[in-house]
Amino acid sequence: MAKKRRQKPLPIPPRPRRRPWSREFRLQLAVVTAFAVLLVGIVAGFAYFFFQEWYQENVQRPHSEAVQVGETTLDLDYFTRRLTLLVADYSLQQQSDQASVVVSLMVSAVEGEELVLQRAPADLGVTVSPAEIELAISDRLGLTASDPAAFASAYEQELKRSGLSDEEYRRMMEANLLSDKVQRVFSLSVPDTVEQVRMRQILVGTEDDARSVLERLDAGEDFGDLARELSLDSATKDQGGELDWVARDELDLSYAVKVFDLEVGIPSQPIPGPGGYFIFEVEEKQLDREVTDDQRSTISSNYFSLWLNEQRTFLAVPETQPLLLDTNKLQWAVNRAFSL
Repeated sequence: MAKKRRQKPLPIPPRPRRRPWSREFRLQLAVVTAFAVLLVGIVAGFAYFFFQEWYQENVQRPHSEAVQVGETTLDLDYFTRRLTLLVADYSLQQQSDQASVVVSLMVSAVEGEELVLQRAPADLGVTVSPAEIELAISDRLGLTASDPAAFASAYEQELKRSGLSDEEYRRMMEANLLSDKVQRVFSLSVPDTVEQVRMRQILVGTEDDARSVLERLDAGEDFGDLARELSLDSATKDQGGELDWVARDELDLSYAVKVFDLEVGIPSQPIPGPGGYFIFEVEEKQLDREVTDDQRSTISSNYFSLWLNEQRTFLAVPETQPLLLDTNKLQWAVNRAFSL
């Protein structure tokens, strides 16, 4: 039997040589690549811009410094929550045109709280116990009976309403209690009798106006009649400028000494004060006149204010807090507190 002939393997065709890219193709590829890179850069730029804006608005700014007292820094987020609570408690939402005034009041309030918290125990030995804080919270919530379940439920709702944490809320209450105790300390330091004067005043806008009033007084016109005619002080104008009896510590320090050095019946020279220029006249003096309850309250409040100013100096509190120096921070807080 004849052998089959072995067939030769088919030859493998040579691999075709890759033709070089044409100049036109390379140019098109470069254009497409450049456009893609540009597009990616634009998208990345927008993404970075919006991320930076979001980060600044929602992370960086809320945690920025708003109020500084000693070693304690209160951030903008906490301040804004306190401001929002104030606006809600006093229904100030419709008074957004007065927002800057409300913010300034809130700055003074939280600054004062921190001063009391840091300095009352150290300087005056005044402290508040956790039990006192718990009782104050119960009173604030209107709970009279000792019911832990009712307290827990009501307190949880209050925290949600206020936007404060448990620690922040209790610290706020502690500051309020300490302020009340410090006020009582200063009230006890007011003497039962003090030097007082019965006086009256005329308030006008400028020093020239005050000089004109003095000229008319020198010409013989009545002090009370001029007060009713010219005084800008609505509280005393209709009473001929009468202030009744006043103790030295009730008056502003800037003119208390000048008033108490006056002779009876002799008008003072123009004295600058809140709202313009004052002319005072002492009608009567007593060295040991009994202090009334209203006077005691006013004097103790003045003592408290003087003490706070001393503590501001001791702790090197900035004259103007960071929040009030930054319009962006101020607007951020106002927009959220007043829901603008």
